[in-house]
Amino acid sequence: MSMPTATAQLTKATKAMLYQWQVANEHWNDPVSKRLEEKHIEPLLQAVRSAIGAMDSMGETIAKAQNECS
Repeated sequence: MSMPTATAQLTKATKAMLYQWQVANEHWNDPVSKRLEEKHIEPLLQAVRSAIGAMDSMGETIAKAQNECS
């Protein structure tokens, strides 16, 4: 799997998770849901953003190495 493909899949999965969380929040919007969002959802989103940035950088490095080796 290429790095851009993996990045796209992670982005798509994150968007799907956020959509489902929004749907859940339509019916479950209390202090417990807010705590879950603060303790788990928000840190996960930060980690995903960081991972996507690293994957983009790694993809560029791999592409550069491939060009230099060919």
